Amino acid sequence: MSNRFQMPSTDAVDLTGRTILQVVPRLETGGAEITTMEMAAAIVRAGGRALVASEGGALESRIEAEGGEIVHMPVASKTPLTLWRNVGRLARLMQDENVDLIHGRSRAPCWSALFAAKRTDRPYVTTFHSTVHDTPQAKVLYNSSLVRGQISIANSHYTASRIEAVYPWVKSRLRVVPRGCDERALAPENFSNAERAAKRAAWGVDEDAFVVICPARVTNLKGQHILLEAMGLLKTQRQPHLICVGSAQGRDDYVAALKRRASEIGIGNRFGLTGLETDMPSAYAAADLAIVPTIRPEPFGRTIIEAQAAGLPVIGSDAGGYRETIIAKAPEDGGTGWLSEMGNAPALAAQIDAALSMPKAGLSKLGENGRANVLTQYTRNAMCNRTLNVYQELLK
Repeated sequence: MSNRFQMPSTDAVDLTGRTILQVVPRLETGGAEITTMEMAAAIVRAGGRALVASEGGALESRIEAEGGEIVHMPVASKTPLTLWRNVGRLARLMQDENVDLIHGRSRAPCWSALFAAKRTDRPYVTTFHSTVHDTPQAKVLYNSSLVRGQISIANSHYTASRIEAVYPWVKSRLRVVPRGCDERALAPENFSNAERAAKRAAWGVDEDAFVVICPARVTNLKGQHILLEAMGLLKTQRQPHLICVGSAQGRDDYVAALKRRASEIGIGNRFGLTGLETDMPSAYAAADLAIVPTIRPEPFGRTIIEAQAAGLPVIGSDAGGYRETIIAKAPEDGGTGWLSEMGNAPALAAQIDAALSMPKAGLSKLGENGRANVLTQYTRNAMCNRTLNVYQELLK
């Protein structure tokens, strides 16, 4: 599938005089929302005007600070009447603001965006950020709004292969644009030993402890319970701390079960749930190893590339997008970490043991390789340039 991989153009895309409208339900902290914010900034830097139709949220101020404009609209609704009314709302917005291209990023609003684009005869782009389901048929049809753009973007080759399997008619207009991260903000050299120690102190962790970080929403799908079981099966004498960084979003029962299990296996004093973290670069800087043991394939998995950009060795489930972003080789062969059999706590424990037993130089080399991996393929700049190239392809 490498022929679909959109590499950055050697010539900067010029959007002077162009208006791009992105449509996303809400502007909180998910992958689609963050990408919307990053693309709004890229559109403005390319000389264009960046509009975002959304019900709003925490990222509004950051988008506006980058020069983007928010248009509040009930695009998070899934009710048929509101979806249809949103067609008219979007079409009027596109005509009134001279929108040149519309980019849909979520299933429900993509239906409205599709018909608004048809009504106004504007180019239409979609991005498939989420899992590609092949059953039930009603869900497959509903989700097809994400592949009905004149060009449809997949966030990984894995996602692209799933789209082709479920929607084979899309193949010719499919492009792969991997997620990116801000490699400059995540650079290890940004943080002093004192700053790392301060972050650890906030977590209740000693300065010389080995810290495993799980940077993910606290939910069964991200596999924190698998990671806990693996921590209880470790054979090395070292006693690492496990810090789960992410919001539980109201999953109180799951949080309670994790705490109970940590106590049962004897690591309650080495287990922490920090909640939503507003400064992820400092969290990565305070850790020694990042693990996200999802129990279902990740379409891409942004936090794994963030961890690598921060110079951390990583462990992820041997499935989905992680097979593209993690190089499961020895440090001297360019490896960045390990791929672990999904849902297999003993296998994960063995890999954590391998990390704990590895000389410091080996772990450092994995981290260096990981950062090089991100700088080559997964920077925010590269992601934005690839997407701008897609816009340019249609606007020509």
